[in-house]
Amino acid sequence: MARHLLLLGLLALATCLHPAQCLVKDGDVIILSDDDFDRETASGVWMIDILHPGGCSHCQQLEPAWRAFATEMKAHNVKVAKIDGMKNRVLMKRFGVTGFPSLYLLRNGQTWHYTGMRGIADMKAFALEGYKKATALPFHKSPNSILGRAIGMLHSFPALAKRGYDFLKDQKGFSDMAIIAGVLVIPLTIGAVFICVLDAMYTRQPHLDHQHYE
Repeated sequence: MARHLLLLGLLALATCLHPAQCLVKDGDVIILSDDDFDRETASGVWMIDILHPGGCSHCQQLEPAWRAFATEMKAHNVKVAKIDGMKNRVLMKRFGVTGFPSLYLLRNGQTWHYTGMRGIADMKAFALEGYKKATALPFHKSPNSILGRAIGMLHSFPALAKRGYDFLKDQKGFSDMAIIAGVLVIPLTIGAVFICVLDAMYTRQPHLDHQHYE
């Protein structure tokens, strides 16, 4: 029984951390979301547009240039993406977005907020060399830094937990009690293993015989 609960818990954890989704694209523009941002941006150089598609005229005006920019940057190994800010509130918080559209460069664990001209040549120059003259966001505010990704996981946990619950209940047919038990057994098992390791290392040392001198 315990083994089945542990397997159920691991399945729930894997479902949350690795949702089965395909990369979505609009032409050469990659569409990112709260679910796949960290996975997709873990490597490479990215230019990202956070926008409000239905309520921002400036966002709509930028769209044609952004698509052309994405095609242009393929030759330079720079990935161009967009994020619907209204549908991905976690990323909105992580980037600290205060207006639309907001453009960012992600490179080597650092983030730059691009506020220059929005012509293709201007954005290209910034992505390739211009960023060196600009100031990156502080480490604690950069969404792609180690700290930023950890904070992102905390922000995303409620949605991840709900997705795992829905998957196990609706698609796998597990009851609420089985899901709760499966999730709880993971920390209990880890704690038990940790205690056993400590016991083996520190409390079960071989007893040394004492020599008696007369």
